[in-house]
Amino acid sequence: MEIGETIGIIVRGGIVLFLVLNIVPLMVFAERKVSAFIQDRVGPEKAGLYGLLHPLADALKFILKEAFVPPQSNKFLYYIGPFITAVVPMLAFIAVPIIPVLQPVSTELSVLVVLAFSSLGVWGILLGGWSSENKFSLLGSLRASSQFISYEVALSISLLSMLIIYGTFDFVDIVKSQEGWKWGIILNPIAFIVFFISVLAESARIPFDLPEAEGELIGGFHTEYSGMKFAMFFMGEYMHLTLGSCLIILLFLGGWNLPFIKIDLPDEYLFSSVIEYIIYFGVFSAKLFTLLVLFVVIRWTLPRFRFDQLIRLGWGTLIPLSLLGIVISAAYVVISHSK
Repeated sequence: MEIGETIGIIVRGGIVLFLVLNIVPLMVFAERKVSAFIQDRVGPEKAGLYGLLHPLADALKFILKEAFVPPQSNKFLYYIGPFITAVVPMLAFIAVPIIPVLQPVSTELSVLVVLAFSSLGVWGILLGGWSSENKFSLLGSLRASSQFISYEVALSISLLSMLIIYGTFDFVDIVKSQEGWKWGIILNPIAFIVFFISVLAESARIPFDLPEAEGELIGGFHTEYSGMKFAMFFMGEYMHLTLGSCLIILLFLGGWNLPFIKIDLPDEYLFSSVIEYIIYFGVFSAKLFTLLVLFVVIRWTLPRFRFDQLIRLGWGTLIPLSLLGIVISAAYVVISHSK
């Protein structure tokens, strides 16, 4: 690998990491304001204009808070659990193209790279809960393993159904094939529904927050965590949610494409490529913001499932639907190739 290519990867990776890390405080602020609106409250307003500095106040609180470590815990696993949860989704973003020039590592197998990293996130929750020597944390970890394995099956099958249509593992090629009206949500709406619900379940948020149900498990797998270690679990949740939203956009919502419009400025325009990339970034950001707000609304609207309902939904409903999605994708490919 040449030095210039290495520098390019580092620069692109740094830009993407900066953008992703800044989504976390924005999401914290949006979550509080949206929940306040739903509950007819004002929400945070004391720190900064309209409460904009509350995420900074939260960060200072986590940094200055006493870091208690349970004396009977497995110290190595206790410390590495939140680290895995926060870092793994960041690593997955190395193959996610926000726009064509902002994909840190360009590879024909980018889908597999993202899946390989994102599937490791559950280990942080498992190790954190098990190493805490707390029965509630252990129960939260067991719930998490059962939940994530159940919904990863449906998520993977629905992803496979879309790869059958696109015929590639490269996210950039997948987005290019969705130009015009051929968005994944139109070609296979069943796969979109299954994938959307599975992403929500994989993020362990209401109505799928059984691994950390406060009313049953105190705080679940992170009961014994405080300070920055708890903040890393907290950050990992939003990272996974952002990563899942990006995958939904790339696979089903046309990526940086606008519906029925092809963004292609004439080459004679000054800075035409730069203008195109700015438009791409704006389109992708608008879709991402819409999805994240939708996830927030779902959290503050729906009640929590019982655990038997959660497992029944995963194995009894979503997996059969995801298999139906494969049939729909196969039929689409056969019909489109026969024309």
